[in-house]
Amino acid sequence: MRMTRIENKNNENGLTMIELIVAIGIFSLVVVMVVGIFVLAITTQRHITALKNVDDNIRFTLESMAREIKTGKNFSSSASLLSFLNARGESVVYRLNASTIEKSSDGGTNYSAVTGSEVTINYLNFYLSGQAVGDNMEPRITITIDATSQVGSKSANLKVQTTISQRSLQS
Repeated sequence: MRMTRIENKNNENGLTMIELIVAIGIFSLVVVMVVGIFVLAITTQRHITALKNVDDNIRFTLESMAREIKTGKNFSSSASLLSFLNARGESVVYRLNASTIEKSSDGGTNYSAVTGSEVTINYLNFYLSGQAVGDNMEPRITITIDATSQVGSKSANLKVQTTISQRSLQS
């Protein structure tokens, strides 16, 4: 008696349908995760750019104001307007006009923007103390600013308060 072996000549080298569906599912999951991370990175980058815009603008504005205020004299203010004489004897005025901080070096005739166009100033307030002559206090100006920057659909808001004092007592 002779035993014969029946060999299966039906060699399949491909993938079954279930293996193909599982592979496509795993690939799709990986692609969705990578796209989600990419979108989150872009959104975060826009928010950081907006925050950097507002921070840089406000820092530059306050630094330029502080330089003149420290050497200025004869301060007067009304809410969102500050006027004084700088070290060169020029009448300087800082004010909020719509959503921009502006400066005039000719007593309030011609104004130029101090903040950039990408930043919106929501409020600007000046508070004076020690400006009366003979009160033995150096003039101090407290400045409060609320600013917003928009980059794409992301916005960043920054609220800053600082106090600047004149270098010498008024006489």
